[in-house]
Amino acid sequence: MNKIDIRNLTNMFLIAVPGLKDPGFARAVVLICDHSKDGAFGLVINRLLLSSFLPLSSSFDIKECSIDMPVYYGGPVKPEQGYVLYASRHDYYPSIKIHDNLILTTAKEILKDIAHGKGPEKFLFILGFAGWAPGQLESELMEDSWLIAPSDNRVIFDTPVNERWMAAADLIGVDLKRVICRQGSV
Repeated sequence: MNKIDIRNLTNMFLIAVPGLKDPGFARAVVLICDHSKDGAFGLVINRLLLSSFLPLSSSFDIKECSIDMPVYYGGPVKPEQGYVLYASRHDYYPSIKIHDNLILTTAKEILKDIAHGKGPEKFLFILGFAGWAPGQLESELMEDSWLIAPSDNRVIFDTPVNERWMAAADLIGVDLKRVICRQGSV
């Protein structure tokens, strides 16, 4: 297996260990979008907030939606901030390229395009994010709060939301039903 640099986990999954007590992150899979000496920014990809975007559409200046979508809980920080995580080799909107085929944007134009059936084929609409101060994520990793796996677009976009926690752990050969936790209080 490749060595993992815990100082830069960009484009990696954090998978909550079964004993993680924090209710905001119990059984969570977090995609780390950016990680540096300044801290880490990630999005929970396996927690639905709303099954329909329609009640929120007017908040984003969208008058008509020909396509509905679920709304995901990305984390406890800035729950009013929307993100679209999408699979593409081209960033059509102001965005952050997480990987060759994984892009993140906060541009409202992408929501309008999606609502009119013109957006990317594979995407998640997410409200809020998970953030860590400098050194905080590294400390949590030393406390055995998280497993680390390379991100995989199939888990993000093709796996049913309630199966993503187990599917992410499967990427590194871990059966979460058999994990015994010795982790501290996080």
